[in-house]
Amino acid sequence: MKKGLLKAVALGAAAVMSVAAIAGCAGGNKAENNADVANDNAGNKIIMGTNAAFQPFEFTTTSGIVGEFDGIDVAIAKQIADDMGMELEIADMEFDGLIAAVSTGKVDFVAAGMTANDERRKNVDFSDTYFTAAQVMVVAADNTDITKAEDLKNNKKVGVVLGYTGDSIVTEDLEIPEDKITRANRGLDLVQEVKNGKLDAVVIDSATGKALAEKNGLKVVEDSEAFETEEYAIAVKKGNTELLDKINTTLAEMISSGKMDELAIQYNE
Repeated sequence: MKKGLLKAVALGAAAVMSVAAIAGCAGGNKAENNADVANDNAGNKIIMGTNAAFQPFEFTTTSGIVGEFDGIDVAIAKQIADDMGMELEIADMEFDGLIAAVSTGKVDFVAAGMTANDERRKNVDFSDTYFTAAQVMVVAADNTDITKAEDLKNNKKVGVVLGYTGDSIVTEDLEIPEDKITRANRGLDLVQEVKNGKLDAVVIDSATGKALAEKNGLKVVEDSEAFETEEYAIAVKKGNTELLDKINTTLAEMISSGKMDELAIQYNE
């Protein structure tokens, strides 16, 4: 097991158990405000929106939890659906389209290793935190000239996933020139470019970065001063208190029972 991931879940657990609900707004589901989700979805289904290219949170495999879909977020979503007596359906799409999808009712909620930041809160409501993480840099195993985030400014070619926190940090905070940035929809594709020597580094969420680095013979460089802690949460349509409360209840039960820690261990082995 990777200790970093388990620690992150523990921090997320502490956040859930010690603070009140992050979002706490009222009304609305995918079809109309104040309607019950179960009544709105034909066939008693609830739809999760995600971008299944963010291992270990969501990815595709030959035999997943729900069809081809597997990962920590999928396991959490399946538990939410089970607790509501509903069938989970997964809509896989590009990450930067997820907020619009839940806001317009194309999906009921989004579970995608999504950071609950102020910009996104303008458009959606978030559940309690269930995971705490940070950004890292994935570099070649023999790389010695990237030891902190500032080193990326030294004419380095940097990869980021479109719409992820790493994209914002590299573009806005570090102000890396656009001609030095490569954007893609999957972290795996970018990590392969580091492996092939076409990129110097990929800035990506810690759990995914560590998993991809290990599988591809690369290494992770951390910089706690440059990369602040992020809180992952589940997004619902603005005002959908009914669904939000049910999600928070399931998250709290999974944390208190130790199930969240079990998932961290399971998906890091």
